[in-house]
Amino acid sequence: MNSIGRLVILVREYEEAIRFYRDKLGFEVFVDSEAPPLRFVHVRLPKQKDVGIWLLQASSENQEKSVGKQTAGQPCAVIYTDNFQSEYERLVDNGVQFTKPHRSEAGAEFAHFEDLYGNEFVLVELKTELAE
Repeated sequence: MNSIGRLVILVREYEEAIRFYRDKLGFEVFVDSEAPPLRFVHVRLPKQKDVGIWLLQASSENQEKSVGKQTAGQPCAVIYTDNFQSEYERLVDNGVQFTKPHRSEAGAEFAHFEDLYGNEFVLVELKTELAE
């Protein structure tokens, strides 16, 4: 194995998911193509070209029940930043809901937020040599 290319997040509807990840979180859409019956929508952070999220619309009752609950209440991803305070404020200004308050401990600043379906993410700035 060499690398991870995409993580999959089940969504209810493509357009609402794109608007959230693009407009609120700052991801960019770099693939949006259809190969019926599937649509391939991949988003990524502009500074990280080789890893992304495949937004996959739920297509069965079981998948529909899993939207927002894929990790059973645990975070589905950790997103690193070089400037926690600035990024935190930008996300709050964009209407992102933080579910656990901002904390500083163990050489890091972090806070938990949710996407529009309830998937939990952790925003982290490492303050130690691990960040280098």
